[in-house]
Amino acid sequence: MTLHLEDLELELLAPVGRWDVLEAVIAAGADAVYLGGKKFNMRMFRDDYNFTDESLKEAIEYAHSRGVKVYVTMNNLQSDEELAELKDYLLYLNEIGPDSLIIQDLGVLKLARDLGLTVPLHASVMMNTHNLETLQFLKKYGVTRVVLNREIPFAEIRRLRDESGLEMEYFIHGDMCIAQSGQCYASGLLFGQSSNRGRCMKPCRWAYEFVDARSGEVLETKADGPYFLALGDMYVLDHIPELVQSGVCSFKIEGRMREAEYLALIVSAYRQAIDAYLEDPTGYKWDKSLKERIYQNRVRDLTNCYALKHPGPKGIGYTGEREPQFFSTGVREMELTERLVQKDPFAKQVAEEGLQPKPALAVKVGDLEALKLAAEAGADRIYFGGEVPVDKDFTWSRGNIQKALEFLAERGIPGVISTPRITMSREMAEYRMLFRWLESLDTKPAGVMVANPGLLQLAKAETTLPLYGDYSLNIFNSKAAELLKEEGLVQVTAEPESSFARVKQLAADSSLPVEALVHGSLTAMVLEHCLPAALLEGGTRQDICSGPCRSRRFALKDIRGGIREIVIDQYCRNHILLANELCTLPFLASFSKLGLAGFRLELPFSTPKVVSKVVKAYRQALDLLYSGESAEVLKEQAKEFVGSYHKPLGLGAYPRGITGLR
Repeated sequence: MTLHLEDLELELLAPVGRWDVLEAVIAAGADAVYLGGKKFNMRMFRDDYNFTDESLKEAIEYAHSRGVKVYVTMNNLQSDEELAELKDYLLYLNEIGPDSLIIQDLGVLKLARDLGLTVPLHASVMMNTHNLETLQFLKKYGVTRVVLNREIPFAEIRRLRDESGLEMEYFIHGDMCIAQSGQCYASGLLFGQSSNRGRCMKPCRWAYEFVDARSGEVLETKADGPYFLALGDMYVLDHIPELVQSGVCSFKIEGRMREAEYLALIVSAYRQAIDAYLEDPTGYKWDKSLKERIYQNRVRDLTNCYALKHPGPKGIGYTGEREPQFFSTGVREMELTERLVQKDPFAKQVAEEGLQPKPALAVKVGDLEALKLAAEAGADRIYFGGEVPVDKDFTWSRGNIQKALEFLAERGIPGVISTPRITMSREMAEYRMLFRWLESLDTKPAGVMVANPGLLQLAKAETTLPLYGDYSLNIFNSKAAELLKEEGLVQVTAEPESSFARVKQLAADSSLPVEALVHGSLTAMVLEHCLPAALLEGGTRQDICSGPCRSRRFALKDIRGGIREIVIDQYCRNHILLANELCTLPFLASFSKLGLAGFRLELPFSTPKVVSKVVKAYRQALDLLYSGESAEVLKEQAKEFVGSYHKPLGLGAYPRGITGLR
């Protein structure tokens, strides 16, 4: 599509946490502002920030009288209890007339449609929108603008805009996460403070050692400090022409908890640069004084992030010298102790319930040998495919998929094809081809497990197979499950930060069968940033690389001794695992009262030997439990399993879940 600069409608979008900031950023030249109420939004750390219902109305009136738009954030995951309260809040917002609502939760999207809201809906960056098919999915539900994933470069944005017909919003300045938005569970699992609810304790800004995951050897790196994940602040002021021509219509500044003076300076600098370029593009000259103003008042050091190219080690603040606040330091993960094994912490929450129908024992595996051993050990359903560790001499080739399907068909075990959590344009093209091939097979899989809305849209278009929802869809309430049922899913997986009580509620209220993770190495973060390339070679995944990850597995070691393995998949994405593997085996009596359709063993990065051991233990425990075996026998079996396991074990988020819920 031909670009006509004189016809562009661009907006500079500023964050607002308080009234004085509202006045300051509007005076500095903001075309629009985004702000939140006292509840249902991502910035809830301080009581003196955000707006009451009454002051929200006043802020909208104040901005509109000055020709400035107002977007209200409700961009976090909501519980069913919160959705009940949110209904009245949404109707109130619809009445007072902001220019949009920024949302993350699919349940809120469904509720907004059910209520017939007329206020436009914008998809938050936390929806992790990174492919065209997800844009098409959101457009179908009334979304008019998407805050794009921060890993999307300018070169990709215009294509997405032209092919989707949606408005594109993009972060251009401020604090950035190194992990994929909406797919970082580290803080929620470690602290009960979820990044999906704006309460992140930032374990990405801890000090680490880089170690060999198997030997524990501390490795020498090219970094000049231990803060290996501390991404710098986004900054594109030096690239205004590229920004203006990118296809982005709204240039978003981060910082709803920042002060008025700081934000006014940033808004003013970008305002001057954008106006100067639009007024005289061929005569535009970069203004060094604008950069100096920002640079002298910067919080962290500055990086273009992924806007122009992969930032690599140059984007990381390894020394930590400019980190303004460390929200936490290395902590020990909650461990599964002998005392916990003896005393079930969940028993009181289900004391009156009897055993529910026996759940299917589902297993996610990473190779053909593990699949066969899982089947022989008693798995009822097996997921395979998706991400594959590059340090394994294995891929899910067509030949291996066919072997797996034929093997499972002979034994009457359903085999479901799993998909990656992140699928950029290249991967979507690959999965389109895969889905078409699966549809042509005589021995078809029992379904496809979709990991993001784009893959759901693609799988529906290319196959007739049943569709399962992976945990990365972040299903946290029954409204979200209801929306996905409308889309044709046959099952959803509970969001991994959910507490035991939250999973119980979801299983009871969901219109779809619910599966939950009960064992496995949980992925806390997914990164486009390649740690081995950056730390060992000073490069990026896009540079020529010697491939140290192909023969060796690495890990991050925190100051408390926790070893978090880094699994690198076939797309060079880094999956940082929790130090302690989830294990609910001692508490299956309680979990079997939740009404879950499936117990899932998440073992795609485990060895076949470990897969066999885990599946056998859970199969035996479930069968004994449903045959009426005594609690003491089950407890002894679990005690033996825990005592002989090769890794530290934990309980994930189940004991406490996410705090701050209503």
